[in-house]
Amino acid sequence: MQIFISHSSADAEAAANICETLERHGSKCFIAPRDIRSGSEYAEELLDGIDHSVAMILLMSENANHSPHVLREVERAVSKGIPILVYKLEEVTLTKSMEYFLMTHQWINARSDDSFVDILRFADDLQKKAAAAEPACAGEQSYADAHTTTTGHVKNRRRTMAVCGLLLAVLAAAGTFIAIHNSRNSLINTIAAGDTILFGSYNGEPISWRVLKITDDKKHAVLISADILTMKAYDAPEGGRFNWYNSVDYWSQESEADTDLNLQILVRGNNIWSASNIRTWLNSTGEVVTYTDQPPHAAAMAEHKNGYEKEAGFLHDFTAEELAAITETENVTKSNFLFDAATITTTDLVYLLSLEELQWFDEAGISKYACPTDAAAEQDESCWWLLDYNTFHVEESCWWLREPVDGTSSKCYLVNNGYTEELLRQENAGLEGFGIRPAITVDLRRLPQ
Repeated sequence: MQIFISHSSADAEAAANICETLERHGSKCFIAPRDIRSGSEYAEELLDGIDHSVAMILLMSENANHSPHVLREVERAVSKGIPILVYKLEEVTLTKSMEYFLMTHQWINARSDDSFVDILRFADDLQKKAAAAEPACAGEQSYADAHTTTTGHVKNRRRTMAVCGLLLAVLAAAGTFIAIHNSRNSLINTIAAGDTILFGSYNGEPISWRVLKITDDKKHAVLISADILTMKAYDAPEGGRFNWYNSVDYWSQESEADTDLNLQILVRGNNIWSASNIRTWLNSTGEVVTYTDQPPHAAAMAEHKNGYEKEAGFLHDFTAEELAAITETENVTKSNFLFDAATITTTDLVYLLSLEELQWFDEAGISKYACPTDAAAEQDESCWWLLDYNTFHVEESCWWLREPVDGTSSKCYLVNNGYTEELLRQENAGLEGFGIRPAITVDLRRLPQ
């Protein structure tokens, strides 16, 4: 029986002391970086550590409160139904994201004598109750057997009711802090702009969303992924090769492709949202996505990286219940000079934001900057984000908007990574190293429990 210790790296000494105390008294712990196996993927090891734990002890401090890595660990535990015991190292005012997952008034305060008596009492009771419950669980499938491995990620397929009941009883008896997300319905009336919710999945992992906007009737909300989920080109050049067509090289700073709008689409990609590869992919539920124009092959991209023509649609892993909670959104997006109309209207389940819609971040009190998930960073063959991270220590990445740049047929706006004071940048649609932050509109009444 394993306990996961979640902490900020700044609180490593306190976490190590708790770990040592628990293990000296017979409780197995998982703590990073100690238990990360050499040569293994760091993020995958953390997920496995949480999935194989029966409880999490969260060391709460200002550092942990504002740590995106700690938040991801908490989100993972909540999504797996793993109870969380919060050990408060100092007085904190929870961020909205933390408050969403840790909504309660009861805490365990750190003791001045470092005896960790409350934690030891909790672990001792946990061991005793587990031993007492073992015969009743003998006929159940084991926790390890209830897991299967898919694309390198360990997924929890089943947790017995006996174990869940045991943990609830132990935590309640110990008077400890419990943060278990059993029902979304109980939170619908309290969801506010700026909150974080888990909904749907991508690459086998639950997606964390920020609430950008709520309708006046409180029935619908616009959500945007809290993190950058993947790095992809907005649209592949229609000629099938970036800056090259009919044996002519258009890589030079000044070329015909800079002024010929039709040629721009052929060699640099189309900035029209309605016709883009990324819109087709985002709105597809299929295992195989059908593209009506040039598919997003890696060979068509600027550096021949991050092709996604063989990847299942973004909505492929959403359940029927989750898909039913997503409402169609009518989006009005600017067109380019090749169209007679100034705007094009589309109906989307999933979409990227426009320039005008960026104001929703300010109204919700949310930062516009975002980091890629560990999976997105690992998936990125272009390594553009990694280069900025290693060179400038910038954790955030640029992410696409659906807004075309005036006077072009191939450039779109992106939100910058925060390294400079410029919020926006402009890039050609066929560049493959920039982030995707999907947005959706959901019916709050239909959110799955």
